[in-house]
Amino acid sequence: GGVAVLSSLTQEASASDDCKLAAAMSLVYLASTCPDLPADDTCLSLLLSRLDQPEENGWRRDSINALLALATSSSACAEQWHRVGGVAALQALARETAEEGVERQAERCDEALASLGVRRVRRRTAA
Repeated sequence: GGVAVLSSLTQEASASDDCKLAAAMSLVYLASTCPDLPADDTCLSLLLSRLDQPEENGWRRDSINALLALATSSSACAEQWHRVGGVAALQALARETAEEGVERQAERCDEALASLGVRRVRRRTAA
């Protein structure tokens, strides 16, 4: 029953954005550890939408961590990630973090993309 409650919260019109995001994040983390519990498009889309926004109270960072955990799990569905724009978002995130010198996160993005069957993002190294 808890999964159904969390799922309904992500779509509840009266729920705050933070509440929807927290519910989506919980579902994505559950899906990353339970192969028989897929993450739905709404959850992925909610977390992906945070990537285009500035950091606020750790929500962007937490969204990134949840997305990377799911992308590298056995629950990840490449078709779904392509459909909701997740592959393009991860590629952009890999470039962004590499340019900012956040190598570990750039590597995690590359690992996630490889897990989804996408070729590595080639980065130029500073001369």
